[in-house]
Amino acid sequence: MKYVLSKYALLLGFFVFSLPVLAQMSVSGTVVSEDGMPLPGVNIFEKNTPDNGAVTDFDGNFTLEVENPDGELVFSSIGFITKTISIPRDGQMTVTLMNNMQELSEVVVVGYGEVRRKDLTGSVSTIDVGEIEDIPANSIERVLQGRVAGLQVATPSQDPGAGATIRIRGGSSLRGSNAPLIVVDGFPLGDAGNLKQINPSDIQSVDVLKDASASAIYGSRGANGVIIITTKMAKEGKTQVRIQQQSTVSAFTSKVDLWRDPLLMAQLNNESRRNGGFEPLYIGAENSTGVYYPSIWELQSGEWPHFTEWDDIVFRDNPMSNNTTISVNSGTEKTSFNLSANYYTDMGVYIDDDYSKYGYNLRVKHDLLDNLSIRVSNILSKGMREYNGGLAYWRNPIFPVYNSQGEYNLIGTNDYSHPLAISENRLDETEMLDLITSAALEWRIIAPLKLTSRLNYKHGKSINDQYFPDVYTETGDFNDGAGWIRNWEDHNYVSETFANYNDWFGKHNLGITAGFTYENYSSRSSNLGAFDFVNETLGNENMEAGNPELNQVQNGRVETELVSGIFRINYGYDDRYLATFTARADGSSKFGENNKWAYFPSGALSWKVHEEEFMADFDELDQFKLRASYGISGNQGISPYQTLSRYGVSNYYNNGSWVTAVGPGYIVGRAGQGGIEALWGGIPNPDLKWETTSQWNLGADLSFFEERLNLTFDYYQKHTSDLLRERILPLSSGYDRLWVNDGEIKNRGFELSLDAGLIQSDNLTLNTTLIFSRNQNEVVSLGNTAESGLTIDPNTGMQFEYWGNSIEQFRQYPNLLAVGQPINIFYGYKTDGIIQNLQEGIEAGLDGSLAQPGEFKYVDINGDGIINTEDRTIIGDPNPDFHASLGFDLNYANFDFNLFLNGAFGQDVLNTQAFNQPSNQPLRWTPDNPTNAYPRLRDGRLTNLSDWWLEDGSFVRVQNVTVGYTFNLSTQNTSSARVYINGNNLYTFTDFSGYDPEVGGDGIYWGGYPRLRQLTLGLDLTF
Repeated sequence: MKYVLSKYALLLGFFVFSLPVLAQMSVSGTVVSEDGMPLPGVNIFEKNTPDNGAVTDFDGNFTLEVENPDGELVFSSIGFITKTISIPRDGQMTVTLMNNMQELSEVVVVGYGEVRRKDLTGSVSTIDVGEIEDIPANSIERVLQGRVAGLQVATPSQDPGAGATIRIRGGSSLRGSNAPLIVVDGFPLGDAGNLKQINPSDIQSVDVLKDASASAIYGSRGANGVIIITTKMAKEGKTQVRIQQQSTVSAFTSKVDLWRDPLLMAQLNNESRRNGGFEPLYIGAENSTGVYYPSIWELQSGEWPHFTEWDDIVFRDNPMSNNTTISVNSGTEKTSFNLSANYYTDMGVYIDDDYSKYGYNLRVKHDLLDNLSIRVSNILSKGMREYNGGLAYWRNPIFPVYNSQGEYNLIGTNDYSHPLAISENRLDETEMLDLITSAALEWRIIAPLKLTSRLNYKHGKSINDQYFPDVYTETGDFNDGAGWIRNWEDHNYVSETFANYNDWFGKHNLGITAGFTYENYSSRSSNLGAFDFVNETLGNENMEAGNPELNQVQNGRVETELVSGIFRINYGYDDRYLATFTARADGSSKFGENNKWAYFPSGALSWKVHEEEFMADFDELDQFKLRASYGISGNQGISPYQTLSRYGVSNYYNNGSWVTAVGPGYIVGRAGQGGIEALWGGIPNPDLKWETTSQWNLGADLSFFEERLNLTFDYYQKHTSDLLRERILPLSSGYDRLWVNDGEIKNRGFELSLDAGLIQSDNLTLNTTLIFSRNQNEVVSLGNTAESGLTIDPNTGMQFEYWGNSIEQFRQYPNLLAVGQPINIFYGYKTDGIIQNLQEGIEAGLDGSLAQPGEFKYVDINGDGIINTEDRTIIGDPNPDFHASLGFDLNYANFDFNLFLNGAFGQDVLNTQAFNQPSNQPLRWTPDNPTNAYPRLRDGRLTNLSDWWLEDGSFVRVQNVTVGYTFNLSTQNTSSARVYINGNNLYTFTDFSGYDPEVGGDGIYWGGYPRLRQLTLGLDLTF
């Protein structure tokens, strides 16, 4: 009996022990896309048991041992809708995943890889290309303004074909580059100047990497942030042909401020000359140069027959531009391609001032094997710029265009401003050619591991032709004809090989990127100049007609290399806690043996708070993610060879003949003209090293109400040390300057982006976007005062150096770099209105002509009773307090409407034209009009830079308005058609008295090329 019981007990124990084993089951199957193609790399795990998972192979196959045969499996992959399926009894499955178009748009390119937006740990913003593709532009940077928090885009120049200045979170360097890195289809091209080659219509996505964690994978090249552009690539399907046509007409936003009343102009001119102690000009007699100026009576009575509106001569009424793009894309199971061709023309507002370009973009992908593919891209752009801007539309209206003999009417013997004479006789044009090409091989070794090897090549070339005839132009007259031919070309090779690994291990996700890059850049220039032409018939096409003793021949060549190693690891736990560590080592030929290599690490953490159990009751909350990052980057944006001793060669004119001299050091040259000509190439500094920028970032991402309300906030601080600067040396050294690492700059600020879907219905949607950003910069240090040659403010002890360009009318540099102050602050005199009587002027510490009634009343800062240079102080700041933009996107049935406003607030603008504007001069001080707004008119006044010349440059611009209609087409030949009207720069709300307050980083308004209002008619057809 005891034996029998033991036997049954043993059998029962074996049965109980075997139950889990018997419950296990092997499940296998295939995962395919909706078009039946196998999907490799799909993540599969057993529901409620996330530690038990698998990944599909190249053919989409998988095998998984499940613990619960009656359970469910979860299938997920980037770009597809996650699917949960019950386990079949036979253990065999065929699973079809549907494309998730929303998630595809949420895949962000982050450099040598991509990641879902919800998994980002760094600060990255994506621009909706659909919102900007209707805006006419020759390159994408001109339409990025206001689209991303922290991305500052300035477009002060409106020249045809002009680009823009781009900064991400302010400038971090004084002499080095502040431009972000531009990456196109994986090719790191350099700064924003390379965006002209990219047709905006070819762009699929734009991602902006802002913090050190996001951009650290690009090392020193990403020190100022990174803009990653991906161009369009076809997917499998039928062939599509798309035609995009834009025709744009431009016009002035307001009438140019010119003298329209010759009588008033003459009266005020006479008044100004008398106040300055000169004889009046408009008295009905010839002046000292033999030019007759009519009397006030002649102008008043109508006896004077001439009145010329020079702006009608100089400016086109309504310049046109045209942008045509034709693209073809097609894809099969193994091969897909996208080919586009573009032709763009832009007529400037000045006569004969034009820009044109044409080019193509080709991208091809071909699968050589199931796990091996090749990608090839080729972008070609050819452009022509014909320069004719800056013509004298302000010319005196009392003079006719032609004299009585039908020749150009020149005012005196040295008249070099006749606009038609210059336009019809001067040559200045540049022809440009740019090629960007790359080839990449992608090998998926196993499902989670992909190896990419890519070779990139960029070639640029330009030829500039100039000729200035010996009449009508100052340069030509001085040289008896002057011609130049300038050639420039560059070559840029970038080789990149890297591996990406990404896999799930239960709740753990691991992603690794590792590789190396090599870059070689070289450029070559050659300039030929000729002067004193014996025959000008062929201009610079006949350079041998110049005086051979005066010929100038110059050429130069530079070459640099950059070798880098890259590494990034991403770790995620339970799709809730995320961490990223990135490191890059850069070795640059620009630096000496002591500092060729630098290492740039970064790290970031992210927490998806909304995935926590304690957040389960917040039904309206879709996402709540916290981010924190810290990283170090460098800057090598200086010219090469600064660590080497360099010689220069120069020609100089001495005692009637040209002499060739070889440096280094100084020679005194150009007899009779004064000054010193530097022949040095430079004194070496083998210890020159990288600028270093450390940056930390705290951010939060929130989404509510099924992602109808989205909020992103970032706060950051950047600290740049070892600034690359040129130190001025004493003449006794034999050199003039030396590149050193000296000084520190700090930037800090915050960014806020808000997207709201206010209305979401079948026929009506309304979305709005608000972007707000603030950046504050500060010069922390400019190095050792004595060695750096700094100036000390006598009143505050502030250390500073003059910065930027000297302005002749003020006889000083208006901008400063000052310790403890923002970059580019204005330095000058403060004013307290206008002097009303002589006693008031004397009591203000002024004397002579400056103490007279009607002159500026300057403030005696140091209280010594005398107004002199020691009373100068900080008078303004050209840096905006904040930027903001607001956009609305409305769709009703087939109609669409888009409105975009952009603005900058709190910046000061130095208006150099403030008193030259004809509309202001009648407001001047006179005994009968004792105003405190404008001084009296006085020729010969030595103008001092003061706060009177500063204005509030805040503005809000109605930047873009688009109204479109999409047709419902039933024909088989046309799949879609859309027509639209776009208005660009429609109106600017500002108190600034000049033409446009957007002037760039130094805050100086020169007048310059006016900003135009544009109206575009667009057509978009797809077949």
